[in-house]
Amino acid sequence: MYRDDAVSEVVGFSLILGMVILSLGLLSVHAAPQITEDLEYSQNDNVLRQFAAFKYDLDLFLAAENTGVYGRTVFTFVPEQTSFSVFSFSDLTPGRISMERGVPAFQNNGTDYYPVVFTYQSANRYAENILLELRAGTLTVDPSGLTIPAFGTEDSASSIVVTDSSFVPWVVSGVEQVIVEYRLEHVLHSDSGTLYVFDFSMR
Repeated sequence: MYRDDAVSEVVGFSLILGMVILSLGLLSVHAAPQITEDLEYSQNDNVLRQFAAFKYDLDLFLAAENTGVYGRTVFTFVPEQTSFSVFSFSDLTPGRISMERGVPAFQNNGTDYYPVVFTYQSANRYAENILLELRAGTLTVDPSGLTIPAFGTEDSASSIVVTDSSFVPWVVSGVEQVIVEYRLEHVLHSDSGTLYVFDFSMR
């Protein structure tokens, strides 16, 4: 008479292995995206706070009107928390930051000045696509619609601008840290309002 003890062990091991594979599959389909989405939301919130601090620093420059003074801001594009599990998660891509020349142009004594626009776009792998924008002193977030007002009262017009000759567009993706340096060069009073002319550099 033949004994089937070995067959029972193989069947039992196969069942256990199947359950482990099923568990990992459910984790990768449901739990992993949710955890990574939470990390990306945390990263976006972190960048939003950094943009708000950057805007505050620029507002201080505008309030003091001290030309020739340098400022520096360091942006860090990594999640504040890290995840760990028996399942291996892929790291989040920090996103894309850019500095662009905006429109319209401002005229003053025959010289064109352009608003500078800073943007940050998330990697958009799991969370919704969130775009942060700092345009002429106003911080906006799409699609949530949060707006931090520009410096000054509603009746006063003030714009952070750059000269066309000194402006260099800048775009980078997949970095963990960006350093923005700036200097208030001129304060111009024109028909367009008060123009605060900055020199920006990024690295």
